[in-house]
Amino acid sequence: MRRIILKNAKENMILAKDIYSEDGKILVASGQKLTSSIIKRLKDFGVYDIYIVDDNTDIVEIEDVITKEIKEEAFRVVNTAFSLEYINSQEITPEIRLLISKIISQLIEQKEVVLNLCDIRTVGNYTLFHSLNTTVFALLVGIKLNYDYDKLLALGMGTLLHDIGKVKVPKTILSKKGPLQEKEYEMIKMHTIIGYDILNSEYKFEQQVAEIALYHHERLDGSGYPFGKTRDEIPQTAKIVAVADVFDTLVSDREFRKRLKPHIAVEYLLNSCSTHFDSYIVSKFVTFISLFPIGTPVILNTREKGIVVHNNPKFPSRPIVRVLYDSEGRKLPYKKDIDLALNFHYYIVDVLEDIEL
Repeated sequence: MRRIILKNAKENMILAKDIYSEDGKILVASGQKLTSSIIKRLKDFGVYDIYIVDDNTDIVEIEDVITKEIKEEAFRVVNTAFSLEYINSQEITPEIRLLISKIISQLIEQKEVVLNLCDIRTVGNYTLFHSLNTTVFALLVGIKLNYDYDKLLALGMGTLLHDIGKVKVPKTILSKKGPLQEKEYEMIKMHTIIGYDILNSEYKFEQQVAEIALYHHERLDGSGYPFGKTRDEIPQTAKIVAVADVFDTLVSDREFRKRLKPHIAVEYLLNSCSTHFDSYIVSKFVTFISLFPIGTPVILNTREKGIVVHNNPKFPSRPIVRVLYDSEGRKLPYKKDIDLALNFHYYIVDVLEDIEL
């Protein structure tokens, strides 16, 4: 399995990862043979790259930290919770608790987690994936901080719905491609207060759940919103969600910009420690993020090109790379795997858009 940009996709290639539609249903399933109409459909949905089955890497599938069933349940719950017709109703609240409980159980069962961030998103399903991914990120940090079950439950529920206030912000503002006017930016900032009111007054969640929506855009140096709180004034759970929220936003394609590569997004977090983000939380966060997800084409300092085929949980920046081209650009007639954790004179210098095979 390897990642390719969609414009290089060809008929008869086999899709290796499910692609979901805007409402969380499978748009094109893994195992599907690509046709010209499927490729066009994916382009129309704003898909930039895909994973295909590839004999060169021997990677059949990347295991997610949560099951496909839980993922699809999460999409259904988020769709319902973010629906205006359900606001003022607590019908969905027990389902949210049950969902988060299932996610916590699955994450706790896994000793060493490395997130490969290989889901293929369309621009339209950003809210679904962002809500779920941010929740998984936050819960993994909470587990590393030894949160008890009740605290993890509150953290997970608040994170899943941290952006719920955006349901009352005009979509034209949320998806605007150009710079926001001051009035528009003020409306977006209001989603934190609106979200708090929805979770606290309408969905009847506990205070520690609702305050995640309220404070997740606050920053240590007081530059955040809505209140400009600093350091100890911000609950630790909101500090966790701030890191998870920003990271997932940076690595996601949006209507107004392309995503960043994971290692660049991590670099941003590290450079923003002590001003925007809690350095201790960031140090926990980066331990489970794959800087170079499996299936990613890369170039080494030796000018050799290859594909990441395995991640090392103890050294996330030093995966195993299957070299496919030598330093002169010649394709190798044999498999050559380099474990960067054991060969420190090798290192990745860049992530490639694609690699021809």
